[in-house]
Amino acid sequence: MIQLSNSYAHRFFLFSLPLLVGALSSLSILCNFALAQENIPQKVISASTPNPVGSGARAVGMGGAFIAVADDATAASWNPAGLTQLKKPEISFAYSFFNRRDDFSSGSHPETSGVQKSRTDDLNYLSVAYPFKLLDRNMIVSLNYQLLYEFEREIDTNINTKPLLPLNITDKEKIDFSQSGALRALAPAFAIEVTPDFSLGFTFNIWTDKLFWSNGWTSKTTIETKNYSGGMLNGGGILNKVIKQTDYDRYYGFSGFNMNIGFLWDINRYFTLGGVIKTPFTADINHQQLITTKTRFPGSALIRQTVRVDEDVDLDMPLSYGLGLAVRFSDRFTTSLDVYRTEWDTFKMEDGRGNRTNAVTGLSTSKSSSEETVQVRLGGEYLFIFPRTVVPVRGGVFYDPEPSENNPEDFWGFSLGTGVSIGDFIFDCAYQYRTGSDVEGDILLDVKATDADVEQHLFMVSCIVHF
Repeated sequence: MIQLSNSYAHRFFLFSLPLLVGALSSLSILCNFALAQENIPQKVISASTPNPVGSGARAVGMGGAFIAVADDATAASWNPAGLTQLKKPEISFAYSFFNRRDDFSSGSHPETSGVQKSRTDDLNYLSVAYPFKLLDRNMIVSLNYQLLYEFEREIDTNINTKPLLPLNITDKEKIDFSQSGALRALAPAFAIEVTPDFSLGFTFNIWTDKLFWSNGWTSKTTIETKNYSGGMLNGGGILNKVIKQTDYDRYYGFSGFNMNIGFLWDINRYFTLGGVIKTPFTADINHQQLITTKTRFPGSALIRQTVRVDEDVDLDMPLSYGLGLAVRFSDRFTTSLDVYRTEWDTFKMEDGRGNRTNAVTGLSTSKSSSEETVQVRLGGEYLFIFPRTVVPVRGGVFYDPEPSENNPEDFWGFSLGTGVSIGDFIFDCAYQYRTGSDVEGDILLDVKATDADVEQHLFMVSCIVHF
């Protein structure tokens, strides 16, 4: 039997260590590369609330409690039956300014902690509405454009892995994530006053990018990983390799069709009941993904590997429905309450190979599920009526949870609004604050036990002109 001296064994270990690390690193590269080819994540990351909501500064100022009010052209997005309350033709538009702040924290990865911000502004709503009378029934048609979902996000952070014993191998990652895009729809609407106290309305949402806007979102994720052995986090260590992976992900050509079907019932002079159903549909999306991996070992040539995917993706959008009750205490003072539910358990994505994933988490539907969310919104409006003008004061509060792994995440908020009405011209503005504390923060970072305190600020202005 051959025995090695302690000094020779020590020299042999030092000589073998780089070879062993290199072998493990090469195996890791091949595994990661194969994983990128076989397991392309499919998830939808929205910056604004993912729950279906309508538009308009008046509605936003009332906390979004508008299903049973819905008395302007934005009714097509809240409850199309409310369109029958319009007595004159009108043109309207709304413009929104959106800001999001994420304050990340993690006990297991404190280096990920920090504040991330994103902001955007865009045309939120545009419509033209024309009321008329036919067969002794009040009717109305309108053509509407609505921006429904925002995707603007930016995150820059670092992640350090725990040392892998006995070689004491550690990874230090720098992650840069950016995303932009929006989903919009062209929406013709029709409403009819069935009886003087009961109306029905229909909005036909045509989701397309064949007109004057794009429909989809684009993200770019860059992860630079530096692999060390020998205690990098303690100030020493040997650099084994550097891997830089860039994932360019583009979902475009989002197209589909669904409807908003609503009713409005004036129970008496004080109470109005409204309801709306937004039907589920399957959207067709073109998906393009390009993953580039660059690997460099000290003293070696750069290794470059590329994965490209071009495929058609199906996204199952969920059913949602709600009821609203408005109470008119007088011609000046109105309050309203909405309860709204979205069936997120049906929010699924199917890639070009037939793999189905939970579109909230990006995990296989067999391993992940999301429950329904229920929104509750309460708002009010008081009118100061002067000889030539009307000045409203509005406010509202709401509970607006987001879908997540298993249980929804709690989000709360409030809103304030005002405006002025002069003859046939109406101007409204509103501010909305929405927040969630200790909500799930690993949607983007893929780091477990990461929480985030989220703040969202929405400022909206809108104008209506009657003619």
